[in-house]
Amino acid sequence: MKIKYLGTAAAEGVPAPFCECQVCENARQKGGRNIRTRSQALIDDCMLIDLPADTYMHTLRENIKLCSLTACLITHPHCDHLCPNELIFRSPVAAHMKQEKPFCIYGVDSTLEAIRQKGEFTAELEREGCLHMNRIEPFVPFEVGAYWITALKADHWTQQPVFYLIEKDGQAMLYAHDTGFFPEETIEYLKAVDVRLGLVSYDCTNVLLEWDNRHHMGLKGNEIMRDRLMEIGVIDSRTIHVLNHFSHNGGAGYDELAPLAQEKGFTVSCDGLEIVL
Repeated sequence: MKIKYLGTAAAEGVPAPFCECQVCENARQKGGRNIRTRSQALIDDCMLIDLPADTYMHTLRENIKLCSLTACLITHPHCDHLCPNELIFRSPVAAHMKQEKPFCIYGVDSTLEAIRQKGEFTAELEREGCLHMNRIEPFVPFEVGAYWITALKADHWTQQPVFYLIEKDGQAMLYAHDTGFFPEETIEYLKAVDVRLGLVSYDCTNVLLEWDNRHHMGLKGNEIMRDRLMEIGVIDSRTIHVLNHFSHNGGAGYDELAPLAQEKGFTVSCDGLEIVL
């Protein structure tokens, strides 16, 4: 499997549009990997995770055609992970496709309800077969093409937040954003299914801040979470550990964080980073 990080920031992006903190000013001056758009990922060039407002820019930068994708997994309905108004452009008026197929979204009840509430056009898109909204539940695996996917409960300040365990052909990865320390139900599930994770993508919103690791984590919390995953036997020395979803409030940009994280065995994501398991 392959993961491409299309966007790697928290809600404001880095630099945040109205901010003059040192992290944001450094990002403006240095550019490159220090510039971060809102979080989104692409699995094997065919399956999206989340649909932020920066999706259009990501498709242009990475030469992605949304009409070629099989699915879009949504973690939760916060605006930096879900921008429902973008879906209107899947209508026949806006999308002239050589081969008609629906855009398939997978989400828990709260996510699907948010899409339906925020867009009066949603019902029409569903009736026309342009949009398929698929209801999922935590800890109930579902199949998308060659993938087995399981939504796992997250610790985040919204209703029914989840993150995803993605499996294909004996490989597995965990895309764990937005969340603090994993809830015990999630830990127990991972222990029970006896999976070996080839990659874990950790929420690092707090970056260098040592808060209580509720709702989001930082570098110190990521270390603790990695130790817990090692303890229950789902990772080993071959597992790739990636930090992702960064806020400018965390006190460090890419250039400052990367060497600190490398010392601790973590890769720091940047927009456009691609990792093959």
